[in-house]
Amino acid sequence: MRKIGLGTAVVAGAMLLSASAFAQTPPVNDKLKQIAPGSNEPVPNLALGEDVAISCEAIERVADPSDVRVVLTIAALPGETSTGYKKILAINEKVMGSAVHLKVPNAPDLANHTVDLAVYVADGTKNNDCDGGKYRIVETKAPAAATPIRNPG
Repeated sequence: MRKIGLGTAVVAGAMLLSASAFAQTPPVNDKLKQIAPGSNEPVPNLALGEDVAISCEAIERVADPSDVRVVLTIAALPGETSTGYKKILAINEKVMGSAVHLKVPNAPDLANHTVDLAVYVADGTKNNDCDGGKYRIVETKAPAAATPIRNPG
């Protein structure tokens, strides 16, 4: 009887630990690109207007969602032309769970440039920030035009 109780306690503890790990993960959305900071992969693409979610420790502890800001800093690679500006403040971002959700701004001349994403959390006494990673902004692909069907008669 004692062995069954101990086994049940171990299984229940494991379930509790795994449940808390899933509770901290932002919900997966097929239309949303999840960004995990600190990736060592080649510079991934983000399209203008694309939905993005950035998660980091500083966002998990935010008390007021209005204290979160996302800044895109131009990080020109060799061969990229000047945009005429250095930084863009993303607007209409929303904090949900441990992530900030936003759309990639459709700023003039931003397409075909590389940016560093940064999240800033103003917490009254202490400000926190986190690195959202480096991304290449690309234009959205236009849908293929429908070919008109001609009536032979």
